[in-house]
Amino acid sequence: MGYEPDDGGMFAKTSGKKLAILFGLVFFGAFVFIQVIQGFPLRDILVREKITEERTIALKQGNLCVVDTPDHPRNIENCPYNVGDKVIITYTKNSAAIDFHKLAS
Repeated sequence: MGYEPDDGGMFAKTSGKKLAILFGLVFFGAFVFIQVIQGFPLRDILVREKITEERTIALKQGNLCVVDTPDHPRNIENCPYNVGDKVIITYTKNSAAIDFHKLAS
């Protein structure tokens, strides 16, 4: 009849340690591939980029000022500035808080 027993394929002769290493390499490769496709979003979480720029106070309500930045508006609490004042702000990319602010000269 020509029946031959299955020898288990290529993984049957491979040790558990080698299979674990192979699985790890495949997992790591998939992880790197996803990071490349998504534009390395994990880097934004791990590496906190500080940005300093000059902006204008767009709105003031009581002691709260709003400054418009490229990613989203940010608040300055207990704000001593007026609408239209130019301020230098420092903030961390992808966070809402302003770390430092001062009136531009």
